[in-house]
Amino acid sequence: MNYYFIACRTGGEEKVRAHLNKFFTRELGEVHDVFIFIPMRRMIDRCKGKKIMTDHPILPGYLLVSSEEDLANFSLDVHRLPGCYGFLHNLDKTIELKGPDHEYAAWIMHNKGTIKPSKVVYKQGEPIKVVEGPLKDFMGTIISVDYRHSRVMVEFQFADVIRKVSMPVEFIQPDKENYDLD
Repeated sequence: MNYYFIACRTGGEEKVRAHLNKFFTRELGEVHDVFIFIPMRRMIDRCKGKKIMTDHPILPGYLLVSSEEDLANFSLDVHRLPGCYGFLHNLDKTIELKGPDHEYAAWIMHNKGTIKPSKVVYKQGEPIKVVEGPLKDFMGTIISVDYRHSRVMVEFQFADVIRKVSMPVEFIQPDKENYDLD
């Protein structure tokens, strides 16, 4: 599978995604295999003292595209779409993601574009243990824990830049029968 990131106007991701879907349907036909996701994280927020689930972009202003086909021939056409800045380029001017960026995109796609809260066991002063969910196979590093807001700050590399993102978690009590905590 080939993965690409497309830069667009922050806040206009849905509109650009609609334009891209129309464009690829027109160019490749109804049975095209181009999938476009807005990488999201499902967060546990508080509103008037109650916990609610809301979706927030992981990388505002970017769309994740996957396809079996090489999309390099569409680079100029995609750049001309309203609100779209075009494909993200590697240093060698190619647009297909490579190395850690490819692994990160594959991880997001494996989770269907939305990172839901992972289940973790955490005690003050001890390392955090992810027992279930998307962060279990995450390629980054957990650098801090926000127990009150059910979040962890993770650090990962994307486009040769170290990024820090708050990710959702669900804290659970350790149960040695159901989870291996070694």
